[in-house]
Amino acid sequence: MNSLISGIDFQPLLILWLAIAIDASWRWPQRTHPLTLMRYLVTQMGRKVLPSSSFAPSQHYISGTLAAIVLHSPLVACLAILVSMAQYPVFFDAVIMIVLLDYGYQRQQYKKVLATVGRNKKSLARELVSSITARQCDTLTDIGIAKAAIESLWLKFLYLFCGVIFYYIVFGPIGALVYRLLLLTSWQWHYRDPKMALFAKPIKKVVSVLVLPPALLGALITLISSRPIRGLKAVKRCSDKDKTSLLLSTLGGIHNIKLGGPAIYANRKIRYPRVGGVHEVKFSSMVYVKRTITNAMIGVTAIATLLLIVIGM
Repeated sequence: MNSLISGIDFQPLLILWLAIAIDASWRWPQRTHPLTLMRYLVTQMGRKVLPSSSFAPSQHYISGTLAAIVLHSPLVACLAILVSMAQYPVFFDAVIMIVLLDYGYQRQQYKKVLATVGRNKKSLARELVSSITARQCDTLTDIGIAKAAIESLWLKFLYLFCGVIFYYIVFGPIGALVYRLLLLTSWQWHYRDPKMALFAKPIKKVVSVLVLPPALLGALITLISSRPIRGLKAVKRCSDKDKTSLLLSTLGGIHNIKLGGPAIYANRKIRYPRVGGVHEVKFSSMVYVKRTITNAMIGVTAIATLLLIVIGM
């Protein structure tokens, strides 16, 4: 037994635990966070190289693809070389994972929305929700605010928290870095912006494929740790079979609440299908969803721990 334990490489596991513990207990100020700088650079790059509407769609696709490659390739290559040459690469691996796993900011903003909705401060709640979702929030009702916050917390749990951990396990810190940068780019160049619709399409397609494995695994773990039968029935009832509708129907079914529905992006109303349960979202729904996702985070961490132990044997 001792020889078996001594033969396991615990470094990747300790790095993951450290990143999750720091994300749960400490908030890196957004103004000094490295990803804040990357968001700025991605936004500026998009503005500078975005072709005008008179250009052919193929020009938009080429510009969007090259912009992402030119922006991210030097950073990824330099960090990969630095880690490979470092005497203590574990230190740099840990720093990279601490930077990438920034789901704590989403939970912090969600808690603030929860508190402001509870005190009936609608204007402040709208402002807080707008910081964690791409939709326009200035006309949201109380139900709309709660629904937008729930959907954002859930989807970012699947895409950000589960995604970074999944690609860390499969490809290591550099693989997780590539995934996180592409995800960030997809969010900054949002395809619902009419100007960005064609420009962002290549990155959107790549990210749509990359998020599938972690999102499905995260949703499955959430189902197992909560109400699987109710969640599966909601998925079966879902009229639209696109990725987002199915994921929202899973959480909506677990809590028997309606998710989805119309949302406004760039002054355009998009009519998404209503999915999930039969009851409208309430203040208590936000509390229960937060508890469900916290339990799912624990489940994802436990599964990731087992996988890293098996891989390290």
